[in-house]
Amino acid sequence: MKITKEMVLEGFSHRVEVPAPEYGDNAVFVIAPPSASEVSEAKALRMRLSGVKGEPDPSKVDLSKALIAEEAARRFLIAKALTRGMEEEWTIEDIEKIHPQSLEHLWDAVDALTGFTGEAEEAIRNFRSRRKAKRS
Repeated sequence: MKITKEMVLEGFSHRVEVPAPEYGDNAVFVIAPPSASEVSEAKALRMRLSGVKGEPDPSKVDLSKALIAEEAARRFLIAKALTRGMEEEWTIEDIEKIHPQSLEHLWDAVDALTGFTGEAEEAIRNFRSRRKAKRS
């Protein structure tokens, strides 16, 4: 099946309601998929903040830096998804004020739209299999 511009634009305008019971019975956040350039920006942010350059050596990766970098990238993407979905500007500082449980639900929804975590996990699996092959 041939992809049409209409299909692409319809996907980009897709909105998802994320329940936020911490803010009331019928409270919801509305998110939209971040753009491809925003996802790339989040990946670059994650790499820059983690201090990983090129082919990472697991023995030299600072786990605390890596976790902070992952969280920063997540909050960046949540801010972008909320800005598009709620049609008002959301900053990373705004995201840090969201109830932790709501934040977790928001990330799950954004991650489902972007596949951000899955891509990182795939890179880790590939890295581990390359290390095992080197040892053999």
